[in-house]
Amino acid sequence: MSDTSQGPGWWMASDGKWYAPEQHPDYEAPHADLPPQSAPNMAQPPSVAPSTPVAPASSLPPITPAPIGYPGVPQSRTTNGMAVASLVLGIVWIAGIGAVLAVIFGFMSRKKIKQSQGQQSGGGLAVAGIVLGFIGIVGAIGFWLSLFLIGVAVDATGSYVNGYDYGSNHYSSSSSESSVCSSANVPSGDISSNWINGCRSAWTLQAGVSGNSGSSGTTATTSGNTGNTGSGSTTTTSGNTGNTGNTGSGSTTTTSGNTGNT
Repeated sequence: MSDTSQGPGWWMASDGKWYAPEQHPDYEAPHADLPPQSAPNMAQPPSVAPSTPVAPASSLPPITPAPIGYPGVPQSRTTNGMAVASLVLGIVWIAGIGAVLAVIFGFMSRKKIKQSQGQQSGGGLAVAGIVLGFIGIVGAIGFWLSLFLIGVAVDATGSYVNGYDYGSNHYSSSSSESSVCSSANVPSGDISSNWINGCRSAWTLQAGVSGNSGSSGTTATTSGNTGNTGSGSTTTTSGNTGNTGNTGSGSTTTTSGNTGNT
């Protein structure tokens, strides 16, 4: 301690006295392995800004991307439109066309819902549309097959009726069945086998009616009795002769007389 500075590093305290550098509160002794340095001027110590401690890089939180949309507002899920369309088409059916579209839209919507990463819903609607679509396809196959069979049956019946009418109208005893009921006479649009069967049925029926036609014979009987006591007997024979397509009649009259005397 001195009333005046005794060299570099001496500093003046609040009591107005000068002190040696070793007596300063912030004095740090020099390390032995470092070269000697001159003591700083303690009269005006340099100001050092306090440093902010930095956390290690490993302790820093991971960087996450900012959410899409407005901050603080939860994102709402939207229903996939193709899933709704699949369900509607599966219900409407439209003779099988809607069923096929329901299956297609159902699988497409399920794929888009998976790719949306939770932003779209409607997976249940798509599954329902697919199920209804397959059921509608099976129903459509049965529907169109039934229409086809009904059409075939109607054509067969119509061909048979047309052949029957033709055979009835063209029947003649001077013609043969094979010439009338032949495939050459089958009109276009009729089934040949059904038309010929109908024609033959009509021909057979007409031939049977003509074969039963003929004329009936008449019988005349005359009896005579002569005498006081006697008996007369009459024997009558009638005959009917009929040939198919020909008409003939025959009659026989027998008269007998017996005379007796007593």
